[in-house]
Amino acid sequence: MWAACLTTILWACSAVFAVRSARLLGGTEANFWRLTVALVLLGLWSGTAGRAFINDGWAWFVWSGFVGIGLGDTAMFQALPRLGSRLTILLIACLTPPIAALLEWLFLGTRLGPLSLAFGGCTLLGVGLALAPRRGQEPHPHTVAGMLWAVASAWLGGVGAVLNRVAFAEAARHGPGPDGGTAAFLRVLGGYGVVWAAWRMAVRARRRIGGGRARTESARHVSRRQAVPWVLGNALFGLVLGVSCYQWALSQLPAGVVLAITSLTPLTIIPLAWWMEGDRPTARSLVGAVIAVGGVVGLVLTW
Repeated sequence: MWAACLTTILWACSAVFAVRSARLLGGTEANFWRLTVALVLLGLWSGTAGRAFINDGWAWFVWSGFVGIGLGDTAMFQALPRLGSRLTILLIACLTPPIAALLEWLFLGTRLGPLSLAFGGCTLLGVGLALAPRRGQEPHPHTVAGMLWAVASAWLGGVGAVLNRVAFAEAARHGPGPDGGTAAFLRVLGGYGVVWAAWRMAVRARRRIGGGRARTESARHVSRRQAVPWVLGNALFGLVLGVSCYQWALSQLPAGVVLAITSLTPLTIIPLAWWMEGDRPTARSLVGAVIAVGGVVGLVLTW
């Protein structure tokens, strides 16, 4: 139980670190360096203390990482500087489980009962309530773009979650599957190429723009130095420690209980985002977040 609660706190902290690093470096570069740090640390674990690096499901783990981490996290890092950590994580954390449930129903034959469907609708209602603009206020184009990126990340994360489930099933066919750190390393490895390619394209686009290049490069060097602790914190709290605690919790508790606890991340992040980003939530957004998280918890427990 403590491992699942710790996962929720670690992921909430990771999201706040991600916003700071994305605003200093840009979403694409922040995601690249965060994934690079995680790849090195998880690779060290996998090569020294990990288990079952070569397994029957390795290709599925890589594809899961390609979609969920490579494409999904790239989209998330475009949403974070536009929406902030609170709304981005609310959208992604609350939409990914019902999307994954829908995909499993369509492609794996997992049946969804009336209660699951009702809780899925409750989740969507809560998200809509939390994100709806105030009366008479038009949503800013920046906000709309952030919401579209977050929804795209949720869909890609749902696909990645389903592929990850297939990967673990395949890996367990002929003996014990990989430990959590090794599975995370395979997923990060699968997504790294996408993130690297996106970073290289961003670098080339920036060079083509030109104009005040010396001054711009000097400012970027300052931003990179300032971003180092935020990038390290994002990688450690999210992909390294967060995933390790998540896998530890899964080894001790039923998956439904673990997912229900970690679904509280959007609520955990509210005081952190208020303190570190000045993102003060409205009463309506708080009510919407509680409804959405309640829907996710209900969906997970009735899945």
